[in-house]
Amino acid sequence: MSAQYNPGRPGGPPGRGQPLRDPHGETVTKYWPDYLKGGYFDEAGNLRVEYVCRDRVEPLVEKMCQDRVGLTSHQVRRYFGHCRALETRLKGLKEEERAARWKQVHVEVKKLDIAAADGAAKQPTPKIPELFHDFIRRNVAAIKTHKDFLSGFLPHFEALVGFGQAHFKKERG
Repeated sequence: MSAQYNPGRPGGPPGRGQPLRDPHGETVTKYWPDYLKGGYFDEAGNLRVEYVCRDRVEPLVEKMCQDRVGLTSHQVRRYFGHCRALETRLKGLKEEERAARWKQVHVEVKKLDIAAADGAAKQPTPKIPELFHDFIRRNVAAIKTHKDFLSGFLPHFEALVGFGQAHFKKERG
């Protein structure tokens, strides 16, 4: 995992300017070697089956839920709902309109990483597991086009949500 760097500023809180690392090394590639290597699509332009396959996705979401923070359905649905809203902004447009709109939507996709970084770093208790943050971070970095987002990431994220239903931490109510 590449360390995030917190540049800090003079007079900031202790530890600023130090690499931020998860002490347990919780990264997606720890459980899924070569994750996203080669992108979402095969040589023919089809979604790679492993991104929607139970035997690859379910163990990953199960690890996210077993974290001391534990992933809840409410938390994952906040991120997924944001993605569905972005999908709505792109669907039903002609290809040239979609390409123009993508420039606006891509900025909103990038903001998912910001929200996940914030959620994973909350103190005293993170809101999301580091492994889920890494999932979001890696996927946001992999999304370059509207096809990556609509036909690659969204089905993959939908599989994570679906297979996670049996594992999500129960919410306090």
